[in-house]
Amino acid sequence: MEDLMLALIWLGFFASVFLGWYYFLQARNKERMALIERDKDVSEIYAKREVGFRFPWLKLGMLITGIGVGLSLAMVLTLNPMWDNLNKKTDGASIFAFVLLFGGVAMVIAHYIDKPKSN
Repeated sequence: MEDLMLALIWLGFFASVFLGWYYFLQARNKERMALIERDKDVSEIYAKREVGFRFPWLKLGMLITGIGVGLSLAMVLTLNPMWDNLNKKTDGASIFAFVLLFGGVAMVIAHYIDKPKSN
């Protein structure tokens, strides 16, 4: 019974992907045919558009790096045997604080690195 359900799930997934692709192509074809019938310029469709949005990969990478450094430092400090006398309830708070601190520092650094130079 499990195999049948798994097969139906995969069949439904591939059917939905195929139907989505098919209806996308069909709508695109209808739009192009309507433009041709109205004697509009079809070269706009094939022209490359300039992308105004760039994904901030540098900022995202810096944020993830900062969070990683914060987690690493928090784990080193909270798992240190010298800190065993502290209340264990503060471990989660200190980890959260380090993550926010180093994530924020990474975002500030990424902002200044990514900022365009004004000469």
